[in-house]
Amino acid sequence: MIKENTHIIIRAAVIAMALFPLSILANNSFEKSNTVPQSNVSLQEARANFNTKIVNPKDYNEKPPIPPKDIFSLVYYPAKDGDMSAYLTPDPKDGKKHPAVIWISGGFGGQGGDDFWTPAPKTNDQTGSAFRKAGLILMLPSFRGESGNPGQDEMFFGEIDDLEKARQFLAAQPYVDANRIYLAGHSTGGTRVLLASELLTGFRAIFSLGGVSDVKKWWGNADMSFLPFDTTSAEEFKLRSPGFFIESIKTPTFYFEGEEYYNTDFNILSSMAKDKNIPFYSNMIKGGDHFTIIYPITELISQKIINDTSEKTNITFTQEDIKKIEDSL
Repeated sequence: MIKENTHIIIRAAVIAMALFPLSILANNSFEKSNTVPQSNVSLQEARANFNTKIVNPKDYNEKPPIPPKDIFSLVYYPAKDGDMSAYLTPDPKDGKKHPAVIWISGGFGGQGGDDFWTPAPKTNDQTGSAFRKAGLILMLPSFRGESGNPGQDEMFFGEIDDLEKARQFLAAQPYVDANRIYLAGHSTGGTRVLLASELLTGFRAIFSLGGVSDVKKWWGNADMSFLPFDTTSAEEFKLRSPGFFIESIKTPTFYFEGEEYYNTDFNILSSMAKDKNIPFYSNMIKGGDHFTIIYPITELISQKIINDTSEKTNITFTQEDIKKIEDSL
């Protein structure tokens, strides 16, 4: 769920609408540490014998608005709990197979009440418009318990399974190149895609903008009653925190955050990944914040995807690439 106001993010909670400071969602700069402990099992293995306990279920019943037909189709993809809504670029009817991107925006609650087609300012464009403008096929899925979908919102847990179902649905479209499907997300969406990089293998490359490494540290002293899961369980937090499972990454995964909110845990994780030949790379954008980085980075990612035509992905980000982003801010 995205909201135009960059000073607050509106989170629907049960019946009432609760307001939280933006700093809670954007703050990636929690206490510094010299190490990030790693799980001795993969995220897949850790989740296999664990059942999340939802103690504070949310009610995100607002349906997604109908999009302009020339920009998106409102579609439904099958998942464990039932059919989930998504926006999808319509078939261009040119007989070609096109590369595609799944984009997961920030906030909570899905797409109810949000508008992903009205032009947004380049200083805070959470709609993923750069991918559309580049001619890529774009899918914006919602997940269990969001946007009036069946099931319960699990916040960084079961929706990763739904994401794989969304990818399979996208891959089955006759105008999509199933071997060139990419995943990108911002803020809470950035955390979701980091978790996906540790659980899923069907994406060609993955891009996280402003995701977090440790959900409990990120949430800090904010109101725990908003969280749907059992907050007395350390394991509930751990299995939602991608920083503990960096060794599970198999797909090339690129992390970006503006200097203002950059968490140095990602320097540690990137260094660890380099030492262990794990395809994870982190980039701090000097002069950027949690929102100003979105458009120039997604614009650059789009061009990288268009040029990524080899048998295996050839995407990299050079220091020159990062400098161009910084100079554009």
